[in-house]
Amino acid sequence: MPGSFDESFELAEELFRDKHYSESLRYYRKAAYAGHAPSQCRMGEIYYKGLGVKNNPIEAINWLKQSSEAGYDQGTYLLAHLYEHCFGWDAYGGQAFQLYAQAAERDHPAACAALGLCYRAGLGTDQNLELAAKWFIRAAELGDPDGQFRLACCYRDGVILERDPESAFVWFSKAAEQEHPDSMACLGTCLITGFGTERDLSLAEYWFTKAGDAGNVDAMACLAHLIEGRDPELAVEKYRKAAEQGSALAQYGLGHCYRFGKGVEQSPEKAIKWLKNAAYNGVKDAMLELSQCYREGFGTPVNENDADRWEKEAMRL
Repeated sequence: MPGSFDESFELAEELFRDKHYSESLRYYRKAAYAGHAPSQCRMGEIYYKGLGVKNNPIEAINWLKQSSEAGYDQGTYLLAHLYEHCFGWDAYGGQAFQLYAQAAERDHPAACAALGLCYRAGLGTDQNLELAAKWFIRAAELGDPDGQFRLACCYRDGVILERDPESAFVWFSKAAEQEHPDSMACLGTCLITGFGTERDLSLAEYWFTKAGDAGNVDAMACLAHLIEGRDPELAVEKYRKAAEQGSALAQYGLGHCYRFGKGVEQSPEKAIKWLKNAAYNGVKDAMLELSQCYREGFGTPVNENDADRWEKEAMRL
């Protein structure tokens, strides 16, 4: 009986939470072979993500299918996620969409958010912005942080739903409180600009710090910009870390600091290097500053043609 494995499952879950994945697998496996759907789901997740074992999508599919067919919604959701991320929409988009829809209809929060994304982008189905909004709202109401983030973006951008800064701020806040990195970064931006709330630079710094610590490199760049005036050396350190990880905003900030010697020894060559990186990555201010460098011959020979080119490129944005 599947129910007889609940005690083993709880022990396995405790080991899983403590990241003792290989040991947890022993307990999951016995229950999974006996038809315990939650254990089958965990088996699939372990093989899907390569937790304590070699990544094995085929083995993961085997277990997630069994879990899904037993009516376990997390198994259905993870199977859809695997099809999407391991095999792609071209090959398995229709199956992923159907599985997301199946779990979403039974109010699986993350599946609701994923289904909203499918409808928004037309992945595995026809694009339908009305249904995208419906599922983002449902995911947010069910407490899914990614759904809350997507709904907040809808209210912020006014693309799928009518622009509503206050609602955007509320939903970014709810997701940020669940430590959703992009939401923490967006919340910081709201607090800097006063979008949907009163401006609060101290609170913005708090959220940018948390988002940066969680891996959002653009948030790290925004934090560096906030502290640049009072602690330029620390700002340069954060700009550099984020720039080396690909943040165009940080690349611009670092180039700007090298150009004017803020928190670091002035270096025309390094300024040009980082300003170019940021400009090629679409940062308007970097394009304008690079244009000035070409006109002034700062770190590069004077070149009016390149100066005009970057200025025109910036004006297109």
